[in-house]
Amino acid sequence: MDRFDFSYAPYDSLNPSQRQILQSSVNITFFDDEEVIIKPQQPIEHLYVIIKGLVKEIGAEGEVVALYHARDTFDTRALAEGVSQHQFIVAEQALVYTIPKVAVMQIVESNPQFGAYFYASVAEKFASLSENKNEDEFASLFTAKVKDACRNNTLWLEGGATILEAAQLMREAKAKSLLVNHEGKVGLFTESVFRNIVIAGASSDEPAHKWSTFDLISIESDDFIFNALLRMTQFNIQRVVVEENGKVVGALEQIDVLAYVSNHSHLVAQRLERAKSVDELVGIALQMTESIKVLRKNGVRAAQLAQLMQVLNSSLFEKAWRMIVPPEIYEQSCLIVMGSEGRGEQVLKTDQDNALILREGVDIQTAAEAAERFSEVLAELGYPPCKGKIMVNNPEWRKTLPEFKKMVSRWCFEPSPAAMMNLAIFIDAKSVAGDSSLLEEVKGHLKKHLSNDAGMLMTFARAIEQFDVHGQGFFSQLIRRESAQKMDIKKMGLFPVVHGVRALALEARLDETNTFERIQKLVQLNILDEQLGKDVAEAQRYLMEMRLKAGLLSMHNGQVSEPNQVDIYSLSTLERDLLKDALQVVKRFKNVVRHHFHLNA
Repeated sequence: MDRFDFSYAPYDSLNPSQRQILQSSVNITFFDDEEVIIKPQQPIEHLYVIIKGLVKEIGAEGEVVALYHARDTFDTRALAEGVSQHQFIVAEQALVYTIPKVAVMQIVESNPQFGAYFYASVAEKFASLSENKNEDEFASLFTAKVKDACRNNTLWLEGGATILEAAQLMREAKAKSLLVNHEGKVGLFTESVFRNIVIAGASSDEPAHKWSTFDLISIESDDFIFNALLRMTQFNIQRVVVEENGKVVGALEQIDVLAYVSNHSHLVAQRLERAKSVDELVGIALQMTESIKVLRKNGVRAAQLAQLMQVLNSSLFEKAWRMIVPPEIYEQSCLIVMGSEGRGEQVLKTDQDNALILREGVDIQTAAEAAERFSEVLAELGYPPCKGKIMVNNPEWRKTLPEFKKMVSRWCFEPSPAAMMNLAIFIDAKSVAGDSSLLEEVKGHLKKHLSNDAGMLMTFARAIEQFDVHGQGFFSQLIRRESAQKMDIKKMGLFPVVHGVRALALEARLDETNTFERIQKLVQLNILDEQLGKDVAEAQRYLMEMRLKAGLLSMHNGQVSEPNQVDIYSLSTLERDLLKDALQVVKRFKNVVRHHFHLNA
């Protein structure tokens, strides 16, 4: 009978000989309440694995930075470095496996996977988690490449060839499109163009290039099928041209994607295009939620799902707004979404965060009535009203262009906490309907009026501490038995990163709104350290996974009010381990932001 339990990661990766090494060297030790297992700067000669009980890790500042339960391992980093920087104290009587350092190192030498579990960087850990999934996920949209779905049967035609020759070639090949070479450019000639040819009364002898489209949407052959589908949905097109090193090599049709993967997100886009009533939109909104579940089961990750849902939500909002508002106001206004929707980081439906910018001279009363109806329709579609009333039916978020400019200027010059909150919400804005130049003009105005006022930026950045518990971290709260064993993943993890990155992006005058794109730009500008940037991005992706998992579980259980609540004790050992790593990255990042904006001054 095994003395050690090999049924969980990373010990389940050991082969028989490696298990024997561990088995013959492991001991079992009992530690009483408040007993110190590891002191700071103490030489480390053992790896500890909890059988039962609870151990707390105390950081340099005296706060509890992690809790270790049954099946948790500590302190792997210290074992490699020789000493621990932190203190480990028993919170509840603990029975613990102690594995000698020499045995651990012997196993690591012969099992890189085992070693990587402990000693890989945070970014590598999170990345490997997405790679080590079941086989179904490897066949998902996220992991499959465009070149995997291309059928290599694209037809080519010289631009000087006639319309008749193009039609004959397409009939023989039973194709719906072909690529046209003309004067060093590549164009697309499709089946649908014949309607225009007939209506125009064009001769069949006319050259095909005259009826071809040369402004093409392209994608690299090594890119993911998911991104190809995203572009088809975003631009409402049936195909994208495929490039290799900037050279067009073929075309990927929607039917090729559908033949490769089975999902229904493309049907949502098609239904949106054809929808004629709000009732139809309600059904489509429900289908979008079902699409999330299907894609999630197929292995698509939360960050990629958020991108897809941003495209579909934008189409849904645009369609609803167009149905409601008179054409003259539609053309003279800009409907914007903000917050996580604007950043493209929201998967499941969340509170409405929107605003309306109007050109001077529009009928204000008619616009107000349309805005009121729009907020009602979004509620019918499953997007609940914003508790802070950041919606188009609130006159504060429905203004003419000059009024909107004055409002954002006032936020900068009167940096109260409320003004900074409004500014934070607005700088994530994205246009979804109407004249997008109105939003661009307001953002341009904001950039001109942003000063390098350290006080304003300090006030803006200070929101990263909004959900801090004074003197105690999250894990300190968990030790108290009267406290809940759930974490608000948004408040404790996602928000500090989103806002810290947003503050750095605001100071740097970045145009990007997506958090991951902002991180990438901040690293390029040497504002963020490259390794920290990687760690923060991967930690954020993992926290988004945790949030989506919790949200889907909450939806399944009918607990609409708890979409961000993660039950710590329902997580696997690996999930808890990575959650601790992610929260440590968040803490490191918050300290960088505090130092950068002198928040401790």
